[in-house]
Amino acid sequence: MMLIIVVPAFSQSGSFWDDTDLTLLRTGGSIGLSASTYTANGIENRRPPGVLQTNASLGFSTFGLRSGFNLSYSTDDSGFRQNMNNISYSVRWRWLTFQAGDVNTRLSDYSLNGTTIRGGHIKADPGNFLVEVIGGKSKRAVRPSLESAFREPSFDQWAFGAKVGVRGEAGSYFNLSTFYAQDDAASLSGEVIEIKPQENLTVTPDFRVNLFDGRFTLESQFTASVFTRDLEGEPFSSSDLGIPVFFTTIYQPRASTHVNYAGKALAGFRSDFFDLNIGYERIQPGFMSLGRGTVRNDLETITLSPAVRFFQNRLSIRSDVTLGRDNLLGTRFQTQSNTGIGTNVQMTFSETFHLTTSYNLLLNDVTMNQIEGTEQPAGGQSQVSHNVMVQPNFTILGDDFIHNIALTGGYLSINSSFTGDPQNSNSFSSVSYTGMLSYAITLPAGLTLNSSGNYLTNSSDGGDIRNIGVNFGTSYALFNRKLTLGLNLGINRNRLEREVMNGSAITNRFQQLVGGINTSYRFTDKDTFNLTLRSRNSRVLDGVGTDFTELEGSFRYQRTF
Repeated sequence: MMLIIVVPAFSQSGSFWDDTDLTLLRTGGSIGLSASTYTANGIENRRPPGVLQTNASLGFSTFGLRSGFNLSYSTDDSGFRQNMNNISYSVRWRWLTFQAGDVNTRLSDYSLNGTTIRGGHIKADPGNFLVEVIGGKSKRAVRPSLESAFREPSFDQWAFGAKVGVRGEAGSYFNLSTFYAQDDAASLSGEVIEIKPQENLTVTPDFRVNLFDGRFTLESQFTASVFTRDLEGEPFSSSDLGIPVFFTTIYQPRASTHVNYAGKALAGFRSDFFDLNIGYERIQPGFMSLGRGTVRNDLETITLSPAVRFFQNRLSIRSDVTLGRDNLLGTRFQTQSNTGIGTNVQMTFSETFHLTTSYNLLLNDVTMNQIEGTEQPAGGQSQVSHNVMVQPNFTILGDDFIHNIALTGGYLSINSSFTGDPQNSNSFSSVSYTGMLSYAITLPAGLTLNSSGNYLTNSSDGGDIRNIGVNFGTSYALFNRKLTLGLNLGINRNRLEREVMNGSAITNRFQQLVGGINTSYRFTDKDTFNLTLRSRNSRVLDGVGTDFTELEGSFRYQRTF
């Protein structure tokens, strides 16, 4: 009955749809299949001998409602790590978005940031307001095994997060987010493991203020993290800690629970010819978050980044100064401080000639600290590094061709010495010179030729290294550019000479041959096929080493609709 009623009604109201941007139904998407194979002779395989991957996406919209489905599957997935396959479904209508399956979002830099959760995600941003909720399983249980040294056991882990915020008209905002994650100790019951189930709760306020039409910006975020290393530890009551009772109903403190924080602030100024950014970041010792990867803690960093532009942006100069240190609480024997100064200059002389130069200075110092009640260790270390790079580029445009010539020259020096320990006077120095010249030409017949040569020499206390290489590539388009053929060939030779303890020298010389063929064919406007073959051969010309050969092939089919 609905078909009988609706179809004639739709056919009689075509003028209404012509006057709006609403569509009854619009679909689109893609589906792809790829397979790769790999083999090696002379060395152990460095990747699986065969991998099959599939991906599919479907999107449609009707009356302003947008929805989509994504699927990714790979046979490379194994029980030795977390799941690489994913499947997700999303629906969006105006300011409301719903996702289910493998979803991810960013609540802040230090809480939930990049971790994929298998569950659901809802985001609503009506007008100037924002509400976001996410929850599901963030890790699957991986049981311990003696079959592989790379297998790291883990518990089932469940994670939940929420975020509320308000937006201003000029890009200003204020957000408040929280994230909670807990390991399921029962997921590995009966196993003999060294890891302990963990729990984590974070709270993050962050804001941004834009003033004077965006010329001045001030932003900051601060994350407080409550982390428990062992959920099986002895719990504390609220009276023992002097905290409100309602908090222990949300998060139960235990013997291994600690509170830490991380945060950063940034102030920026922008004008027509001058920019300046000033930043400060501090991550307390022991800070942990289960919503992102490994976080380097016990770190303080100050950044200063001025930039100037002249001659209608034909000349731009930018510098980045970074001051960092660790041992923020003074409880370690060593304190490492580093200073980085980098300057980049870009000059556009004409449409044909561009020049880029850069200089980077790195100062790294390790000093020993006196801790009361302990024996003072001796010795420290300092390191100075200079890196200079010059890159002129020439582009010549003709009626039927394009020439591109690029030259790169570099200088790198590293000096490291030990201080404060008279019994250890070892020092290390290294000087490297690099150069590369590349040339490419594009012809109207669909033919492209490119070639490059590179040279490197390094002299250090550990020995001398020289490397020289030549690479050549070409591609050609046929049948109105439906078929593209590509070929790449390269040869590299390197020589390593080092002294041994008896004063004699050992010399090793190696040669690498690389080659690749790439083919792409477009059957229709929606169907594309790619085939790639690559080979790598390494030979020992002099000295000790291992000869080996690697072969890799892959194909991919993609259809869009």
